[in-house]
Order: sequence, then structure tokens, then C-alpha cells
Amino acid sequence: MQSVLITGSNGFIGRHLVETLKKQQIKVIEFSRSIGKEATRKTDWQNLPKVDVVFHLASVSGYKGCNADTYLAYKTNIDGTANALEYCRRIKAKLVFPSTYVYDTPYTDYKKETDPEKPTTHYAMTKWLGEELCRFYSRIFKVNTLILRTGNVYGPGQSNIYLVPIIAAHLKNQQTLSLPQPDIERSFIYIDDLVKAYTALAQTATGPAEIFNVSYPQPTTIAKLIQTIETLTGKTLKVKYSGIGRPNEINLNRMDISKLKQRLGWQPQISLEEGLRQYLKLKEF
Repeated sequence: MQSVLITGSNGFIGRHLVETLKKQQIKVIEFSRSIGKEATRKTDWQNLPKVDVVFHLASVSGYKGCNADTYLAYKTNIDGTANALEYCRRIKAKLVFPSTYVYDTPYTDYKKETDPEKPTTHYAMTKWLGEELCRFYSRIFKVNTLILRTGNVYGPGQSNIYLVPIIAAHLKNQQTLSLPQPDIERSFIYIDDLVKAYTALAQTATGPAEIFNVSYPQPTTIAKLIQTIETLTGKTLKVKYSGIGRPNEINLNRMDISKLKQRLGWQPQISLEEGLRQYLKLKEF
């Protein structure tokens, strides 16, 4: 892999990926709204240089973002993916497509990549439809695509609309935080681990539209996450739980990463406690 194009290059994951790849002396073509490029605009894909790999990160992400404007979510996450796939088809590049948890019940199981799928939110549905496009382009047009079902990433530079930054901000400002339920589980993965997995998989020979779970192997409840942050900062957060979850959102998010371990010998190196320590240090607690 000598050259890449990264859509959403100015986003949280994109910025870290750009920095890492440039340090590895890989040529990076940035593609983001901040430089006037829209993944949904077909003309913006014209006259681009040929690259080896496309990381298609541009999307409307998360439960809130997709529910706030469902039209924009489906347009961005589907049309943008179709344009990225057409570009890869034209130049014969590999497409790396980050997805999310799209699995069916029972949610108590640690899900493998071969388990049945059944998206329950707009965000998960847009990502699953993107996966379907990847499978279609791989099957019909022989485009080399790679699907990465990713856990909840966190780390320096993440927007305050996500859980870890929200908790940190409320704790620092001594504000009461309203949350749905303390026993909701998420699999948090530190940004450095995520980027290492993405770059390693991009350079690995993979099958047509092959799927990998990329996550931290042990999920953490919201209550435990808050407790860990409190221990690291020596501060106590005021939390008010409503007891009511968000509609259609899955409370348990458990992914089996054994396939990734077996294929690459990879697993996250940064524990939740260590990742939070690094993140909070930059927040000057």
C-alpha cells in the first residue's frame, strides 16, 4: 500500500488515520467537506489520482446524527458509498468500509461475523445497506471491498456529541448528566488501536466483501465507564438515570474478535483504563 484516499479525512478517525499513514511515508489524498469535497457529489470523484486503497469514512454517524436528519443520513451513507465504490471500480482500488453493530438477537451472545444481521436503528440500517453495496460490487464488478464492524471508538479530538467526551465535560464542569440506564453495555476501543487495525487489514489479502469485527473484546457498562473516569480524576459525577432507553437502540453490544486475532495476531493493546487515562490527561483534569 503506497497511496490511499480517505473520505471524511477531517473527522475524528480520519485525522488520526491521516497522521498515522503519513508517518509511514504513505501518500494520502484527503477528501472532506473542509476542503470542499462531498462524497455524495459525483463530480467531486472525477479527476482524482489513482490510489491503492480508499478508506471511506465520510458518513452521518451515530444514533443522534442519523435520527436528527434521516434523509441526510441515508443520502450521505448510501450515495456516498456508491460513489466511492464506483471510483474503486474505475481505478481498481481496494475499499475499506467501516460499519457498525448490525446483528440480530440474542444480544447476550458475543457476535461473530457470520451471525445473522438485523439492524434496528437508522444508523445501523444505513451501514448495513452500505455493506450490501460492498457485497454487490465485489460479486458483480470484482471490486476488492473490506467491511469493518467497529465498536465504540474514543480518544483525543473526539466531538462532544459522543459518550466519553460528554461524561468528561460534565464532570469537569460539575454538571448533572442525564442518561438512560446504567447497565447499557458498549465495547470501547481506543483510537490508536482502531487505526492500527484498519491499516493492518487494509494491507492484508482478504476475500470479497470480507467482514471483520474490530472492537475491544470486553464490553463495559455505562456505570462502570463512569466509575473508571471518576477513579482516574478523583471527581464524582452527578448522574440522573431516566430508566428509559432510546427507541430501538440495542442495550448490549458484544462482538467476538477471534477472527481478527487468528488472521492477524492482532488485539487491542490499550485497556479502557489506560485509554481513558491518556484521554483525560489531555483534558487537564
